[in-house]
Amino acid sequence: MAWWIYALLSAACWGAQYVLMETLFRKVDFAAAFSFLSLANGFLVAAILWMLYPRQNWAKLGESWPIIGLVILYLIFGTGAYLFNGFAINQKNATLASLLEISYPLFIILFSAVFLREFHLSTPGLVGAGLILMGCLLVIASRAI
Repeated sequence: MAWWIYALLSAACWGAQYVLMETLFRKVDFAAAFSFLSLANGFLVAAILWMLYPRQNWAKLGESWPIIGLVILYLIFGTGAYLFNGFAINQKNATLASLLEISYPLFIILFSAVFLREFHLSTPGLVGAGLILMGCLLVIASRAI
């Protein structure tokens, strides 16, 4: 399957997940629901990947300090992303949370440039990044009024 189909399927799954989280958070306690969903989701993803890629060398994740450091950083930032997103949905709603969360490509551009010294954008990509930024500013400004 083409990469862009995976990307669109991911976006559709995220959209459904946001709405389902918002609905669930209205019906049960936030921390209990979010903790269960996080654990169950992690186990489900691991099981699927284990079936799809049974011959992976999982030991490589702990073979060197640079790899261990990357894993720890990923877990820190991944946990932050997931938690802050849940807090935003719980405090407001899935729609507004997603309109600001969608700014993550701007942070990918920034972190890729700063830490990897890579810049992958063409002129149309820069225009798209500018539109994302303007959209976020509009959402924030409309909420401030």
